[in-house]
Amino acid sequence: MRILITLLVACLLALSARAGEREVLTVPLVTYYDQAPFYSPQSATDLTRQLADLLTSRSGGRYRFVATVLPKKRVENMAQFDDWQGLVAWLHPRFVNDEEQHRFFWTEPLLLEEDLVISRAEAPVEYAGPASLRGKVLGTVLNHRYADVEDMFARHELRRSDAASLETNVRKLLLGRVDVVFVSYSSLPGLRERIPKLDRMLYIAPQPRNHFTRHILLTRGLPPELVRFVQETVAKFGHDPEWQAIVARDHLESLTPKH
Repeated sequence: MRILITLLVACLLALSARAGEREVLTVPLVTYYDQAPFYSPQSATDLTRQLADLLTSRSGGRYRFVATVLPKKRVENMAQFDDWQGLVAWLHPRFVNDEEQHRFFWTEPLLLEEDLVISRAEAPVEYAGPASLRGKVLGTVLNHRYADVEDMFARHELRRSDAASLETNVRKLLLGRVDVVFVSYSSLPGLRERIPKLDRMLYIAPQPRNHFTRHILLTRGLPPELVRFVQETVAKFGHDPEWQAIVARDHLESLTPKH
């Protein structure tokens, strides 16, 4: 495992070819979200790629950021090693047990996010905390943990039904194979595009499961000038017309913080 991590570290921070007389540092901007809006390889609105392109543009030729998708488990494994170097987009500190922000550097929020609780319109689930899900079947993503209901799984008060992706879970919900699914607000526009008449078939509980923010994680072994550039650039996004246009194309303007 250590050899694998070392090789991944080398891949995650490599020098590119020269641009004129100056070397451009190629920096993979990693995400483990492999679906819209954060990853849409067949669409112009691939949010991670657009974020990478904007950071590249703002760097004045110093850096070339490249959107890079890695499996969630691999990113979590790499994050266990103190010598890992990398940038990971769309995370919250609690996702990697760094609530105190001592292990990694973090940018200002990119998005103000909320997790919604959805069910079928003909069988609505009113959410009022985890206890209100007792006796239900929750559509879950394979290998994902759900900290607020893990104890209910263990006591068989709530049953999980795994699928490979969020979209598969939503389709299972519409077929009546699960009772409820957790969906981030940012995922809804893409789901609406791919599943016709989705809003007619869903019930969204008025109380969300939780609220959280999405940031860029930067490891402490990165060059300080790179860390400083990314943090300072993201801190200006709240008043950056180009960033506002990007999130508007994904119908996420309501989630953007005003720094």
